[in-house]
Amino acid sequence: MGISTEVILSLVIYKVVSLLVGSLFGYLGYRLFISGVWGGAGELQAAFRDNRLVLKEAAPGTFFAICGVVIIAVTLYKGLEFEDYHRGNTNYVEIAEEGGDDLAAQPKE
Repeated sequence: MGISTEVILSLVIYKVVSLLVGSLFGYLGYRLFISGVWGGAGELQAAFRDNRLVLKEAAPGTFFAICGVVIIAVTLYKGLEFEDYHRGNTNYVEIAEEGGDDLAAQPKE
C-alpha cells in the first residue's frame, strides 16, 4: 500500500469515526428524552460575535444532542481535502489546510 493510499484511507476513517461519534451522542440524547430523564442538568451559555445562546434548566438529553450536532457539523464543514503532487519519481500526499499553498517538507535525497 502506497503512502498516498495510507493518507487517504486514514483521513476517510477519521471522518467516518467522527460522524459515528456525533451520531452516537445524538442517539444517547434521544434515549435520555425517551427514558424520561427530565431533571434540570444545568445551564449553557455561548456567545459568538453579536449572537448569544442561553439554555437554562435544560434536560440532560439536550446537552448530548447539542454536542452531537456540533461534532457532526464540524466534521462535515471541514470536508475531505488532500493534495497529491509529484517531484521526479516520488509522489507526495498531504492533507490540505485552508490558505495553505506551501508544499510539505520534502525528504532529503
